Amino acid sequence: MTHSTPADPDPTDSTGRSPAADFSASGDVQPGETPPAEDQVSAPQGHEEHGPHRAVPWVWIGVIGGVAVLTALFFVGYAAGLLG
Repeated sequence: MTHSTPADPDPTDSTGRSPAADFSASGDVQPGETPPAEDQVSAPQGHEEHGPHRAVPWVWIGVIGGVAVLTALFFVGYAAGLLG
């Protein structure tokens, strides 16, 4: 029977690791090796981002509702024999 490498090797046993990738005994990365939790941007970044005007969604609802009503009227007129 041949001995094969485990599917999940221990990262501390690997060769060629850089000193910056040193792990503590618990397996965690040493302090200072991870990016800081807070962002580094303190100044405003360009333009203000506002959403669309409050009326825009209602305009789209009205347009879609109007198309739906016209479509329904067309089918009612066709069924009643008024069209075609």
